[in-house]
Amino acid sequence: MHGNWKREKKEELVFNRQQEIIQACERLYAAMEYEEINIKEIAKSTSICRSSIYNYYKTKDEIFLDILRKEYFCWLEDLKEEMKRDKEGSRESYCRILAESAARHPRLLELISFHYVTIEKNCSLEKLTDFKKGMLPFWNGIRESLREYFPEAPQEKKEHFLLVFLSLLQGIYTMTNLSEKQLAAMKQADGDYENPRFVPSLQQALYTLSKELL
Repeated sequence: MHGNWKREKKEELVFNRQQEIIQACERLYAAMEYEEINIKEIAKSTSICRSSIYNYYKTKDEIFLDILRKEYFCWLEDLKEEMKRDKEGSRESYCRILAESAARHPRLLELISFHYVTIEKNCSLEKLTDFKKGMLPFWNGIRESLREYFPEAPQEKKEHFLLVFLSLLQGIYTMTNLSEKQLAAMKQADGDYENPRFVPSLQQALYTLSKELL
């Protein structure tokens, strides 16, 4: 009994410390570029010394991995609420809800855009495995939405939709959220260039993709 109590207190301490670190990192990310943030800066914003932070996270990328997971599940809750209110239950409304709800989570979209090439690259195998396991309920939630809107679609088609959907999310966000320098370069290269908007671009792409679910 006493051993269980000590273990629970230790787990509670670890959780609280991790939450403090995550919240500090979120505040910094709201004011700084990803590249500018480091463990030293994060430690300054917490009650935890720099050396102790390494007991919980080996790199800043591991902290951002936890932030990313948190953002994914915030989006999932948003999706569920929107789909509860959806009276149409149509292919069109499904694609619209996915696109519009994603746009309401800009931090998630930013992190997704460099998730695989930057964040995961600098995380330990243990942390990556924990993240992948922790994301299973999110993907199961998306699968459940596909079952509701496309009950007759074969499972392999739904899995293909999920794979391409994530790729579209990453690619379209990146192409529709250019920096000022990127926009200037595009306009100099093509005077008629108009930057596409995220929601209609993603919605149209999803509508085209979802044809395979019919």
